[in-house]
Amino acid sequence: MPTPPHPDVVIIGGGILGCAIARYLSRLPGLSVTVVERHGLGEQTTSYAAALLTRIRPHSALTALAMETFRAIEEMGQSSGEPLPLRSVGSLQVSARPDGLRQLEETARRAKEAGVTAKAIAVQDAMQLAPWLDLTPDTAALWLPDDGYIDPYSLCMAYAAEGRRRGVRFRLKQSVSDLLMQGGRVTGVRLGHGEVLSAGLVVDAAGPWSTALARQVGVHLGMAPVRSHYWISAPDARIPAHGPMTILPDSGAYARPDVGGLLFGLREAQDVVADPAALPESLQGFRFDTDPAGEHALEDGYASLRSQLPLLDELRLAHYVSNVSSYTPDGFYLLGPMPGIQGFIAATGCSGAGIGMSGGIGRFISELIAGQPTFVTSEPFRLDRFGAIDPFDPDFIHRCAAARARKRTG
Repeated sequence: MPTPPHPDVVIIGGGILGCAIARYLSRLPGLSVTVVERHGLGEQTTSYAAALLTRIRPHSALTALAMETFRAIEEMGQSSGEPLPLRSVGSLQVSARPDGLRQLEETARRAKEAGVTAKAIAVQDAMQLAPWLDLTPDTAALWLPDDGYIDPYSLCMAYAAEGRRRGVRFRLKQSVSDLLMQGGRVTGVRLGHGEVLSAGLVVDAAGPWSTALARQVGVHLGMAPVRSHYWISAPDARIPAHGPMTILPDSGAYARPDVGGLLFGLREAQDVVADPAALPESLQGFRFDTDPAGEHALEDGYASLRSQLPLLDELRLAHYVSNVSSYTPDGFYLLGPMPGIQGFIAATGCSGAGIGMSGGIGRFISELIAGQPTFVTSEPFRLDRFGAIDPFDPDFIHRCAAARARKRTG
């Protein structure tokens, strides 16, 4: 069936957010939706994510978004007749420091409010669950058995498959060169080869490229492209395949099993950012100018991580994976319209949580478009909450990088 020449909604970006939004919009009767992606679906930032799925987040709205993702995973598995590859291994948070202990207490409180199982366990039980840890007797441990992780590409493809079955059109290997605007309203997009797609609404879900696109119509998105990265060790018999995700706020780290080895990520104090105006068309093989191989970050964070994970000394590192995450100064996302600009909605700035929040963001954006009451408040995600900003200014980019450095929740 040919693509409608004038779809109701054009979504820019076929990563996990664009595909999740398409999936939810496809449930609205009579709405035509086209997704434009200049590469293949899920090939850019989505496929590089560690994809930790934790239910309890630092704000009730974030928890609700995450819970919706779990619901979507279950629904899509039931509708397709084949469960998605969710590894329901649970998450384990451990800390021996005051800040981390407060985080564990707050997580337990929020879990109780949300009706999610979270229980304090003994140190020895924690080390039995995650034998790569070696914890001191004064360490507190919180166990959330319903958390897990998933292959992000598979989740992206599941969103896209359901959207496609319900009539969403995907235009792949086609880029958006321009947002079109007339009289304060975004009216569609121009593709790289010159074709114009008129639309009643354009959704900017282009990940780190969202900033440059939005600037064309006077929208200044408060986010910056910041490095996210992790390492994967060679297979080791001491890493059980069904071990839990471990969140280590004392070192700003996380770890989980991966293909027989251990995957672990570290926060970094230094700014490792990219120029949002100079991102390449593809991030495959992309390296940041600062510390391109992550060696300085590993060196800086090694001692702190090793204090709870001494096995690190004996693991052989096999892979280093880095990519771009779009961080905002406050760690909340950029979801919704910009006051004064009609026909435009942003869905970006996910601050390292795009996989876990994808279902919730898809539902939230679809409710906005349908004019329905949203299932979470829109206030924390307003595009104009930072006031007059320049997302290309180095000082603002530093604010965004600092938000990632402060993150302790995995």
